[in-house]
Amino acid sequence: MTLIKRSILCGLLIFSFAIAQAKTVSISFDELAEFSNRQSLMIQNIKEEFALRKTEKKLDLQWSNPTFNYSQEFVNKERDHYYTLNKQIEFPWVMAQRRKSWQSYLKSADYKKDEQIKNFISEIKSGYCEIKLLGFQLNHLKKIKDAIVNLSDVAQSQFQEGNLSGIEQDLIQMSLLQITVNQQEIERKLQSVRSMWKIKMGIDESINIFLPSDIIFQPIEITLVETYLSNIAHTSGYQHRIQMINAIQQRIKLEQKRIIPNFSVFGGSKQIANDQGYLAGISIPIPLLHRNKAEINRQKIKHQIANNELERYEQHLKSNVKTIIFTIENMKDWLDSLSENIINESTTIAGLLSAYDEGWMSLTEMLNAIQIHSDGTQQYYEQLDVYYQNIFQLEAITGETLVNFSPQGENNK
Repeated sequence: MTLIKRSILCGLLIFSFAIAQAKTVSISFDELAEFSNRQSLMIQNIKEEFALRKTEKKLDLQWSNPTFNYSQEFVNKERDHYYTLNKQIEFPWVMAQRRKSWQSYLKSADYKKDEQIKNFISEIKSGYCEIKLLGFQLNHLKKIKDAIVNLSDVAQSQFQEGNLSGIEQDLIQMSLLQITVNQQEIERKLQSVRSMWKIKMGIDESINIFLPSDIIFQPIEITLVETYLSNIAHTSGYQHRIQMINAIQQRIKLEQKRIIPNFSVFGGSKQIANDQGYLAGISIPIPLLHRNKAEINRQKIKHQIANNELERYEQHLKSNVKTIIFTIENMKDWLDSLSENIINESTTIAGLLSAYDEGWMSLTEMLNAIQIHSDGTQQYYEQLDVYYQNIFQLEAITGETLVNFSPQGENNK
């Protein structure tokens, strides 16, 4: 009986562990693109938008169905019957121009899809790093808080023994309160960022996420700004707008050819009393009341708007690239110089406490030093987050992969 109970208990534990595992999703940094491509509803919507454009092309280019007409006519007690088939046919040169217009529209839509996906991947990479770095900030604050809590316990004993003043005891408690407030603020921010990131990735809110990749400072080599600026014309965003201009140009030509866009043919049988006959005909619209000028002007206005948008986008992109390059170069040396201090954070905190214990620092000096160290560490993680945001924005513009992160522990190998 005891063996059976143990087996049942073991089975329940395994089952519970399996359920717990099923509710956790592990995603390494290099799996982000593949995972989001498979799971994210936002990427699916981007792809569906492109599929919609392709479907609209098929609808616009498909042949219209013929119409069947039947009519009767009574004349002098005689009944006439008419059976006809009608078909509207677009002129070949109009249809050819319509196809050219759609080819440019689909090229523009394809580049737009590529631009949107690159921007989305940039966002989820930035979100991954922000989640990890906020977690590092919490760990950092926990170490400081634990150190101050230990100090507070010692201080309480010294205060009771009369070796520590009430003011010094209050300073310790205020420092502890400040650390706790910072901790809670970062916890709230982490919760918000993690929830939004899971929504973007298509992960249910009830599922936990485990992000195993280490986010550490990595210096990257940046080419000259002029090189990036010279390649702007090859980016997805620029090509999307160029192809849209081409599409509108083709549409203007289409509307110019649509002054007489189509013709209709019909044919059928005619029966009068006992006589059987046939009829056939053709109809062509006559451009007497208008020559499609209003639609042509509308497309010309769209063309001018598209040109203005291209110019605005080009200037914005050039300015953005210059700012991104400046930010990366400006922050790289600063982050590099502080990385070693962040890695040895525990040693720094222990050194401050030791200096206080040995009398090299007063309590006020030690608490101030811990606060300075804490603020500096938070600034480091915040600036590291900004650094990687700019790198991922540059990746989205250029289409290159500038940085990657290994699973936990492998970055140091």
